[in-house]
Amino acid sequence: MRIALLAAGSRGDHQPLVAVGRGLAARGHDVGVTATSDYVDLVRAGGLRPEEVRMDLMRRYREEVLTGPGMPEDLHGQLGMIGEMARVLAPEVSRTMRDLAPRYDGFVTTALSATWPGLFVPGPSRPQVLMMFVPALPSVHGDSSLFSVARGRSLRNLAAGARGMWSALGAVAPGVEPGTAGVTRRDRRRAALQLATAPAFVANTPQLVTPRRVAGRRVRSVGYPFTDSPPGTALPAEVEAFLSAGPPPVFAGLGSHTVPAVRDALRSTVDAALGLGRRVLVMRGSGLEDERGYDGRVAFVGEAPHDLLFPRVAAVVHHGGAGTTAEALRSGRPQVAVPFTMDQPWFGRRLHEIGVAAAPVPADAAGSPTGAAALRAALAVALGPGVRARAQQVSVAVRGEDGVAGAVAEIETALLRGPHERP
Repeated sequence: MRIALLAAGSRGDHQPLVAVGRGLAARGHDVGVTATSDYVDLVRAGGLRPEEVRMDLMRRYREEVLTGPGMPEDLHGQLGMIGEMARVLAPEVSRTMRDLAPRYDGFVTTALSATWPGLFVPGPSRPQVLMMFVPALPSVHGDSSLFSVARGRSLRNLAAGARGMWSALGAVAPGVEPGTAGVTRRDRRRAALQLATAPAFVANTPQLVTPRRVAGRRVRSVGYPFTDSPPGTALPAEVEAFLSAGPPPVFAGLGSHTVPAVRDALRSTVDAALGLGRRVLVMRGSGLEDERGYDGRVAFVGEAPHDLLFPRVAAVVHHGGAGTTAEALRSGRPQVAVPFTMDQPWFGRRLHEIGVAAAPVPADAAGSPTGAAALRAALAVALGPGVRARAQQVSVAVRGEDGVAGAVAEIETALLRGPHERP
């Protein structure tokens, strides 16, 4: 079967689709992956055919969002800003989709690309399946919906989901008013219908995303589609030397954006870990590495494979992205989430609820004058025996999952079923 995987967003959004694409190709399918210009090489390096969307989206995001007014604090505002980026991207997405459509039999979409086939592919509907990392669908259950605001079962979660879905539709269906990239009202109705009826699954561990019937659909969690480092891959020599020179350090990585919020939160994390007598390995890219005053207890690392690095550290302090969260779970190391935006607060909350992390410390609190104290308290909890034991227990379950094989099976079943047929 000729299958197009419609990737959109950051590197973390593209990497798992490349892993799944490789799994589909190994089963004999002809696979292409959409990629903005900044990630074409990533797709090609995975041995797959890139379908280029001609825009450096992340550069534009850094220039227009991170150096501008910044990301809004609430989820609805954040989705609105994503919608603005989607409208900017729409003409190039339209061009790419109209070009690739005749060459594929079905589509695998993500939350960010879910409406692309309905909006931009003329003619009869093609089979499609929605692959999510957390269900962006309304639910009363706090462990099964991105929009949830409370633990357990609560009508508050359903109400928040209903509000969130409206904002989410604007984020993934550019052109609230018809006319953007040739989108008509009929296209938007068709896209909404396809989104409502397409089969869906969650490419994440059921340890984190509880499988349930969500918004009328049985949504399965098949495991996260990891990309393992090739045999013979090693950590950078300077990282290996630092790890070997003393007890396992705390890892601190909150993304690679050089913005004050990331830098301030990382500075607090370093101070917190040092205050507990721990060494710290800090991800480069925030600008903190340019500051002076750190001694041999602190080292900075650039690109390093997380599957090799995380098992060597004492704890992982991260921003709560889906891929980093999954890799930290697999490593069996306790965690502290410092969430910034979108799905990160949800992942941070769920990590705490399943017992593998301290309560999350939001980024604005982490970067405040009291941030070091808050992070020191969170790290003390995470490094305690109860959280460490629970992290090891969950790791065993996560390592027993095969997210790539699970995703491939769901995709094959859904695309062979045909459009609009629900399980």
